[in-house]
Amino acid sequence: MENTILNNRQIEQKIDRMAYQILEDNMDESEIVFIGIANRGVEVAKKLKDAFEEISSIPVKLIPLKIDKTNTQEIFSKQYDLSLKGKEIVILIDDVLNTGETLMCAAYIILKAGVKKLRTAVLVDRRHRKFPIKADFAGLTLSTTLEDHIEVESKDGQLIAYLQ
Repeated sequence: MENTILNNRQIEQKIDRMAYQILEDNMDESEIVFIGIANRGVEVAKKLKDAFEEISSIPVKLIPLKIDKTNTQEIFSKQYDLSLKGKEIVILIDDVLNTGETLMCAAYIILKAGVKKLRTAVLVDRRHRKFPIKADFAGLTLSTTLEDHIEVESKDGQLIAYLQ
């Protein structure tokens, strides 16, 4: 059974609110880097970047990050070139935060590159952590069972979140 938990309009409202929260947290910064985890995290990051640029003059650089979640050995041994200078404020963005494994792996990669501050943003936070990471900015926090699955789909440039 599939239920819509967020339609595109609701997602846009959540993203707008997150953009304001990110601005409040970083008002004095000269640049912010958004890193979106491929694939859906990049789509959320693009929408968040657009919303942020509507309300702020702070430049935002968007970097997609593709990682193989099934091969954590590769994550810890592979060199990633994120072109970070070590002084950036980084917002790590994904669509759904479930166990925290994906965000932990991505945070490891980003921290190895050296950053000034790292924050996380997710569209939906499920709160089923296996790893010690949290969402600093969340569009929706939802308690689900372990058997439930949340899927964010993109159709014609619009995002929709489903509970399956």
